[in-house]
Amino acid sequence: MRNSNQLDRGRRLSIQAAGLTALLCAVALAGCGGTAIATGSPTPQPTPLLTPDPHLTEPVTADQIFRALGAAKVGIVANNANSGQGNPNIVKVINADVGSWPLRITEYRSSAILAKVAGWKPGAKPARNQAPYSFAGLNILIEYGSLSGAAAPKPPDATRQAQAAAIVTALDPLLWPLAKRTVTDIPSRTAEPAASAPAASNAP
Repeated sequence: MRNSNQLDRGRRLSIQAAGLTALLCAVALAGCGGTAIATGSPTPQPTPLLTPDPHLTEPVTADQIFRALGAAKVGIVANNANSGQGNPNIVKVINADVGSWPLRITEYRSSAILAKVAGWKPGAKPARNQAPYSFAGLNILIEYGSLSGAAAPKPPDATRQAQAAAIVTALDPLLWPLAKRTVTDIPSRTAEPAASAPAASNAP
């Protein structure tokens, strides 16, 4: 009987030890064998790029326009500059060349003075003693080509027409709205604003 009790006790201890071992293995596997799911930080959304307004505001300087034409790679080369040679309406004149043709940038004291002094209607064809291409915006006047002399200027060759178009592309929309007086038509990229309709009246 004593041997039988000892055998039973040994079996119970063995079963308990086996259960304890299994429990420890399960805990170890759960703690070390499991793979934690990494939670990465959310992907940041790209910041929208703000397009700067290219329009210049009055007063614009002749130097600003010269630098803009240089940045546009139209082939502008400066010759000289002066302060208007005593003309009180003018701040500065830059004489340059584009494609071996003269280009003048005249900075007036204000757009009102430029409109009064220039004395020509946008869209009209140049007359005698005027350049083949003239562009005006804000207080700046750009003249491209030699003054015509006794007769009105004639359309130049295709190369110079293309150079004049490149100048307009560089100026528009910096000087907007850009008024033009040209021997050949050069469309602007930026349309002038539509005239606003008159406000409705409630009067009887």
